Amino acid sequence: MSLLLDKRELKKAARELTLAKLNDVLETLQSVLAERQSELDAINEIERLAREKGFTMEQLGYKQVQEVVASTPASVSSDDKKPVKPKFKTLNKDSQYFYVENGKLQLLRTHTMKKGLQDRGIDVVPAAKVDKKFAKDIERLLTEATEQAVANFNQKVAIWNAWAAANGGEILQSR
Repeated sequence: MSLLLDKRELKKAARELTLAKLNDVLETLQSVLAERQSELDAINEIERLAREKGFTMEQLGYKQVQEVVASTPASVSSDDKKPVKPKFKTLNKDSQYFYVENGKLQLLRTHTMKKGLQDRGIDVVPAAKVDKKFAKDIERLLTEATEQAVANFNQKVAIWNAWAAANGGEILQSR
C-alpha cells in the first residue's frame, strides 16, 4: 500500500470509508506495525549476538541504512572515483517556465516535468506570459530557486574539494 497517494485519491477513499472499513484499516495498520516491531526486535537480537561473538554487521553482509546515508555525502567513495566537477548555472528569468497549481504560481524545476504537467491539463508558460496577478511571485520563486542552487553547488564543491585535496586536483570556491 503506497503511503504517497494523490490527494484526490485520498479524498475519494475517505468518502467511501465506513466505520467498519475504518476498523479494518486500523487492524491492518496495527498488524503491519506489529510485524515491523518484530522485525526490529529480530534485527536487534542478531546485532547483539554478532557483537557477543566478535563480528561486525558488515562482516555478516548487513549494512545499516543510517550509516550508509550519513557517510555518503560527507566522505569520498571508497574506490576514489573522480566526482563530476560542479558548474554553477545562473537562473535567467527570461528562460524559466512557470505553472499554476492549486491557485499558486510554481517554478518548473526540470523540463522533464513539463510533459507530465501538460498531460494533467496544467499550462506551462514562460515568465513573460505569466498572469499579472502572479507576477509578484516570480522574483520570490527565482530567489528561492537560486538559494537552493547555491546550496547544492556548495555541497558538490565540498565533495569535489575533498577529492581534489587527496588527488591533487583544482580546489574550487564556494558561492
